[in-house]
Amino acid sequence: MDVSLRSAAPEDVPHVAAIFGRAFDDYRLGLNVTAEQLADFWSLSLAARVEQTTVAVLPDGRIAGFAVTVAPGAAEKYGGPSAVRKRLSLMLRTVGWDWFWRAPALFIPMGLAYSRRHARQNELYVSLIGVDPECQRRGIGRALLQAVEQEARSHNAAAILLHTASTNMRARAAYRRAGYELISTVRSPWSGPANITAYVALRKPLAQAPTPRLNAIDAT
Repeated sequence: MDVSLRSAAPEDVPHVAAIFGRAFDDYRLGLNVTAEQLADFWSLSLAARVEQTTVAVLPDGRIAGFAVTVAPGAAEKYGGPSAVRKRLSLMLRTVGWDWFWRAPALFIPMGLAYSRRHARQNELYVSLIGVDPECQRRGIGRALLQAVEQEARSHNAAAILLHTASTNMRARAAYRRAGYELISTVRSPWSGPANITAYVALRKPLAQAPTPRLNAIDAT
């Protein structure tokens, strides 16, 4: 598919949020919400990260996918305490009392996976990457990963790191084809409503390992 890549702008946020709502099945199942509700939950967070977002744009101007990255040594943005409180309040009003078990069941295993293997100072981190389900299997995800790699190389990153659910086999296959290697698996304390048994960390090395130096042979 013919697609162009560019940095996201504030006016792109509703479209990126809509793709997030449609593409992230595990979040919808985990929270038991619709795609529209999930998009509403993440709008403030995505708005805070717009400067860290790349979008894939179709010839007709529609956004077909996005990637949110964190440069080596940088901190991820979430919009500050006020935005976090607004999002939690919206989730509580929408999900109701189920929020008190659904949110921890979904997010605690993710946090455990990240704490087990988080991005190092010389690694670029892929926080989110998604393609509109209507546009999947057309090379857009591959184009976004190539853009991520270009960004990582512009920062002289040694590698790219990302996490995904162990059950997301299609994404894992795409990452494997793009050169990502499995480096860590963290079993979930529970499978949760999304039935995710583990999360994996995948890494793509960019810097070549130094050539081993052989000890000189003493010819005397």
